[in-house]
Amino acid sequence: MSKFVSVMQEEPMSIFCRMVIDTKYEDLPSNVINRAKQSILDVTGVMIGGSAMEGIPPVVDLVKDKGGKPETVIPFYGGKVPASEAGLAMGPMSRAMDFAEIHPEGFHCTEHTVPALLAATGLKDKVTGKEFITAFVVGQEIMLRIGIAFKPSKAWTFGMTTGHYIFGSIAAVGKLIGLSQEELENAEGIGREMTQPHDTAMLNPCTLMLKVHQGFIAQDAINACLLARRGITGPRREVLVGPRGYLSFPKWETDPSGLTKGLGEEWNLLNVAMKPYIGCLSAHTSMHGIIEQMGEHNFGAGDIAAIDIDQPPASWRLACTPWEEKMNPQTEYEYQFSLPYLMATAVYDKDVFLTSFTAEAKARQSVRSLMARISAKEDTGLPAWATKLTTTLKDGRKYSKEYFSADVKGSSQNPFTEQELIAKFKRSIPYSAYKLSDTTVDSVIKTILNLEKVDDVVSALLLPLTPM
Repeated sequence: MSKFVSVMQEEPMSIFCRMVIDTKYEDLPSNVINRAKQSILDVTGVMIGGSAMEGIPPVVDLVKDKGGKPETVIPFYGGKVPASEAGLAMGPMSRAMDFAEIHPEGFHCTEHTVPALLAATGLKDKVTGKEFITAFVVGQEIMLRIGIAFKPSKAWTFGMTTGHYIFGSIAAVGKLIGLSQEELENAEGIGREMTQPHDTAMLNPCTLMLKVHQGFIAQDAINACLLARRGITGPRREVLVGPRGYLSFPKWETDPSGLTKGLGEEWNLLNVAMKPYIGCLSAHTSMHGIIEQMGEHNFGAGDIAAIDIDQPPASWRLACTPWEEKMNPQTEYEYQFSLPYLMATAVYDKDVFLTSFTAEAKARQSVRSLMARISAKEDTGLPAWATKLTTTLKDGRKYSKEYFSADVKGSSQNPFTEQELIAKFKRSIPYSAYKLSDTTVDSVIKTILNLEKVDDVVSALLLPLTPM
């Protein structure tokens, strides 16, 4: 694999685009290919489970009503629409469950690249599995590198969230449809004009925009590539760095120094974490911690007098503020971002899944009672996604320990086995908007885990998920 470095102080985006254009499937290390297939399997399962959740049918209805050139099928619903409109429909499915992958530093990724790529398959006569994997890998890597440089966890302290995702989605789509270096740089420049650090209003309180914005990113990424192919130019200088570059826009200090370091040899996608529970990542370490404490010290929910949780700044803002609202969530998404609800549910169920958000589950008095005995405070000394958990039992025993994101199942240090990942995938099947047979499910799993052998991704992967 070539190492991509700056030529005469190039803008980093130019280097990224050269890497996208020049990278071939044969250049990818086997561990990167395997991890890519696992990521695609994970987010496909999440899209299946999210396909019928609140907010998805209206978006699909809008896309179908608009009509247009029949390019890409809409999985779980059927019908063919323009590729960019298919991206608008598919993107929210990948986020609806809040169950997809996330990088501890670069944040959300796979739920952006895969829907955009699936939607873009309608722009070619045929997409092979090797082409799909290669486009996914280069798009994922660029998205993560820009995300890491952007420092998303720092953004939360300013009431902002990340807006860099479109860069990776454009790279993935541009690779898939065969843009030239100049076209791809223009497409990324167009993307630069469509993004900025977003505020967190969609999270406080949680609104459906939290999932719908995923669709806009897939839609915009495809449109940016198609516009560039038709000759529309975008800025190609100071796209990422420089006084007008994307990484100079935030109020906090970003770190562009590592953008292209080891590019083509080092792969950040290997460090992406798969979620073991539904809900905000900020709560995962705490949920892991309380379940571990209960097993290690042999106590149950009825033994707990109080749980005190210390949270780092980003987690505090995401899952703990305002505390009054987190103690009284109303919508499904508010429950997914409520640390006290997620913690109390984890105590009783040792799990948090879609069953945790039914009307019956949300009304449990046992959970509500335990929520009232949970408290949290901000601790600026804790690293991102860590937690300090102090559990006091009714008999006077007290257990206190710090837990870290690397401890949680699904992290790169504690990954799912293939069988565990398949089991996670299958949990989502009953919630699909389109009933899938066991034979279809097994076929889709086999297809993705052997994606490099597939001659036509649409026929092998997309059509089996689509009513005809």
